[in-house]
Amino acid sequence: MTIQYTVTDVAEDTTRALWQVTYQDSSGEVRHHIFPKTTLEWRAAEYGLDDVDEILDIILHEPHAPAEQQGAPVSLLAAPATADRPRPRITLYTAESTAQARDAHRQRIADIKVNVRITPPKGADPLDHIRRNHGITADGLRAKREQVDTHRWKTLHGGLPMPAEEAPNA
Repeated sequence: MTIQYTVTDVAEDTTRALWQVTYQDSSGEVRHHIFPKTTLEWRAAEYGLDDVDEILDIILHEPHAPAEQQGAPVSLLAAPATADRPRPRITLYTAESTAQARDAHRQRIADIKVNVRITPPKGADPLDHIRRNHGITADGLRAKREQVDTHRWKTLHGGLPMPAEEAPNA
């Protein structure tokens, strides 16, 4: 059975640069999801996303991942398992490309939605406040993408390529 939560409120903490999204289920249980404002820009940079609605949907569903995946950007299985080797998982930093990382994370969120759905209310949507004030900038995206790409390269290849000034003379 899928648990359905409806967003009831959004609060902005400008002092600590946080968003707080409040939602509740049909029995009246209330939950709060508090996250840094920069999370939207980070998800856009990490996964090459540009749709604020999709970014918000991802952020709101991430905390509902199974406990063994909490805090781990783990998703699609990369290769078939063998008797001596379990299937490796594609993560943000082990994906060969941003597109592969994005596909894996989208699948992870789709898997979460089998059990948990977070939706806006009928009528006025409190998430509109975040949509209007998301804070994603071209400069911020560029800087964060560079950090993600550098970390991914180091994870996959063990370090950065040698700078030109250190390359041996040919």
